[in-house]
Amino acid sequence: GVSLLAPGLSGMLRVNIGRTWLVADAVDARCHLRGLNAMMAAVGMLALWAVWDLERSRMLVMGLGLVMLAVMISRLYSILVDGPPTAMGTSYLGIEAVLGGVFLFWPPPPIA
Repeated sequence: GVSLLAPGLSGMLRVNIGRTWLVADAVDARCHLRGLNAMMAAVGMLALWAVWDLERSRMLVMGLGLVMLAVMISRLYSILVDGPPTAMGTSYLGIEAVLGGVFLFWPPPPIA
């Protein structure tokens, strides 16, 4: 949760977001990038929320697993289209695969 919340918030609040690398350096592009960072921060908050009350958060944990699966698929597609990522991108792919598998295939047991 913190690994998503911290970079999401820092990306959302960064003053010069995308100025040096964003291809479409426009207000709309920066606004969209801030929105994506905010969504990442929200997923981090949901993960922390699920940990707070794990026994009642089965569906939330499985939903987070679906998010991890979607992100993993997008990274794999990016590898096919854009080429291999850096070591950091590869490590995130591995982390997302592990977390997605755990969240989807080993969620908290249902409340009896």
